[in-house]
Amino acid sequence: MSDFEDFSGASSAGPPPAAAGSADLFIVCGGGTTAGVVIQELTLTGRKFFVLEKDPEACERLRRMVPQELVLEGDATDEDLLLKAGVKEARGLLATLGDDKLNLVVTVTAFQINPGLRVVCLSNDETQWPRLRRAGAIVVSSAHIGGRRLATGVIHPETTFFLNEMLSAPSEKPVRVEAVVVAKGSEGDGRSLAEVDVYARTGLQVIALCRGAAGEFQCNPGRETRLAPEDRLLVIGDLHSVDRLAALVGRWE
Repeated sequence: MSDFEDFSGASSAGPPPAAAGSADLFIVCGGGTTAGVVIQELTLTGRKFFVLEKDPEACERLRRMVPQELVLEGDATDEDLLLKAGVKEARGLLATLGDDKLNLVVTVTAFQINPGLRVVCLSNDETQWPRLRRAGAIVVSSAHIGGRRLATGVIHPETTFFLNEMLSAPSEKPVRVEAVVVAKGSEGDGRSLAEVDVYARTGLQVIALCRGAAGEFQCNPGRETRLAPEDRLLVIGDLHSVDRLAALVGRWE
């Protein structure tokens, strides 16, 4: 059993709107059970990150899982520590502190430094959700997501089995649901999916297209669908194939 396998519990929400951060960097605030799963996923998918945790024992445990320079010991609500972790340039921040009010402080502080940041907060206190959302955070409830996953497991067990295998099976080429953003001036800009010929060139099927500031989804877009800058193409595949698609049309989300 790896160190990461000691962790259990969390899930994530659906794909949020594209972030404006200039660096492919993520900050994890908190070093508990859910944070451990987050860190594992960031590591497996090759993302850069720092984890902020103030408990010395938790920091020592984290340093046995990831390179020690990625673990910053201190209070995640401290503006100086967030700056040290690179929040000014980061793409996203995940607030997994045990107290929703502390997650709110982290959210507000981070947005003051980087208004284009994507912030996702773990919360099971429904009374705090309106405040977190008003502050600009995407709220994720592990209880709600876990309940839906349980229901899916009993109604559609094949679906749950597929997701479990995709996310947890050990592999040198992990398969994930990923989003690729269409960039202005790229091969995808103004061209149809047929013209780009995504499947022939990458082996990936576009399962959905997310368009506009509202993030409206079009499932199974037809080959005649014409792409525009900032469209997000959702695909399932290994990360090398996603890299090839990103090279064609824009950037990896």
